[in-house]
Amino acid sequence: LIHVAWNILLDEDFVNAHKEGIIVKCHDSVSRCVFPQIFTYLADYPEKVLLTTIRDKGKCPCPHCLIPKGNFYRVGLLSDLT
Repeated sequence: LIHVAWNILLDEDFVNAHKEGIIVKCHDSVSRCVFPQIFTYLADYPEKVLLTTIRDKGKCPCPHCLIPKGNFYRVGLLSDLT
C-alpha cells in the first residue's frame, strides 16, 4: 500500500518540478519558482504497524479483514470475488 502511494506521489510531473522547479502564483500575486520536496516520516515499529494497518504477533495480522495467518495462501483467489 505504501509503495503504491509513493508511486502516485512521485509521478513524472512531481519529479520534474522537484528537479527544475515550478512557477507558482502565490497568494500575494507574486509568481515564484518553488521546488517541492517530500520529507520522510520516521516511526518506531508500533507506529509503522499502525501506519501500514498490520498487526504484530497476532493470529490475524490484518485488522480490517481478520483473515488468519494460516489462510494467507488463499487470498486473491477467484472465489474471493463472490
